[in-house]
Amino acid sequence: MALQLSREQGITLRGSAEIVAEFFSFGINSILYQRGIYPSETFTRVQKYGLTLLVTTDPELIKYLNNVVEQLKDWLYKCSVQKLVVVISNIESGEVLERWQFDIECDKTAKDDSTPREKSQKAIQDEIRSVIRQITATVTFLPLLEVSCEYYTTSHWLKFVVEK
Repeated sequence: MALQLSREQGITLRGSAEIVAEFFSFGINSILYQRGIYPSETFTRVQKYGLTLLVTTDPELIKYLNNVVEQLKDWLYKCSVQKLVVVISNIESGEVLERWQFDIECDKTAKDDSTPREKSQKAIQDEIRSVIRQITATVTFLPLLEVSCEYYTTSHWLKFVVEK
């Protein structure tokens, strides 16, 4: 059975495109570490925003995450994405075991040519802590993944209607 957080339980990301993309990157790293998708020795601790966070040292995963983050920034600048999902599935059967949903709240009032809105260091730290805390808390009640797993990310788009 797949883990699917409802809207009330989803992880909500707010802030600038740069910050939200970075949140998502840290979130993916945390999920992959906490769920044992990659061996713990392929992660290292880094200091960011006054926090100790786990990030991968696996070159292929770094490359993949960098591509995801760059694409995400583009979607966020355009306010065209509503949610991002990390899906963990059984390699052999393809069965979806978990879905980690990140709800995106895009600031549609910001103009493309405007200067980025500043966010306090404390607000950034609080939101990153909240994301990591939600992931860690959720992992504590999930069953162990005892099969070989793979993961992928997917997104949900806003639907645009052009009236004639």
